[in-house]
Amino acid sequence: MRAYLQAESLKYRHTALKTLTIILPFASVFFAAWLTREYFIVDSYNWWYMGLCPGMLAILCGITGGKEKRKKNLTIFSLPCDMGRIWDAKLLLTAVLSAAAMLCICVFTIAAGKVMGNIHPTIKAQIMAGVLIWLTTLWQIPFCLLLTQKTGPFVMFLIHMGSYTVQAAIFSLKSWFAVFPGAVTSRLMCPVLGILPNGLPAVEGQMTYAPELVEMENLLVGIPATLLWFALLWFLSRKWFERQVD
Repeated sequence: MRAYLQAESLKYRHTALKTLTIILPFASVFFAAWLTREYFIVDSYNWWYMGLCPGMLAILCGITGGKEKRKKNLTIFSLPCDMGRIWDAKLLLTAVLSAAAMLCICVFTIAAGKVMGNIHPTIKAQIMAGVLIWLTTLWQIPFCLLLTQKTGPFVMFLIHMGSYTVQAAIFSLKSWFAVFPGAVTSRLMCPVLGILPNGLPAVEGQMTYAPELVEMENLLVGIPATLLWFALLWFLSRKWFERQVD
């Protein structure tokens, strides 16, 4: 598997793939610190998981899945290789890049918070949020890779961002939020970071606030649900890709 992952990584050494994992997190932190100084920490994370993170994952999947798609995958289908492992390598590479971007978000935000004297939420809560955001957004990788193969990068981007926005902003407020993987991340940030999907503090009196939104029990439902979605989408997309050479 290591050889497949290394080969996949080498394909994109002259692209913006790795640069995006630094530039986009920096942009999220920079503009949050510049525009919303008092609440910049929660805004940095909120802007990330509500828009920049799904957008980045869509772009990464568009690059990793679209490179061979433009040639109808003939460059890899003709190889004497395990197609399932090639698909796995694409997913793993994107997951690693996603983890790197999430690490950048946490490091940049914590460092900026110390400089600006802003210590809320706590560093512990921010680290917990970073781990949860990464875990609960993994399902987007096989979903976007499969959509790229089916529709192309541009249409995939539009479908993904449109559906994710609805799920994250609206469905995350429902009791059945875990049915939709795109609703989980923003729901879990309510108790962890104390912020609602609309960016407002998760306190009584704020628009869309409800007591059940800030219950830590949401984690016990949301985390397994998104991991199950990730495993299911990975399995189905892998099987579909393998059948393309039959």
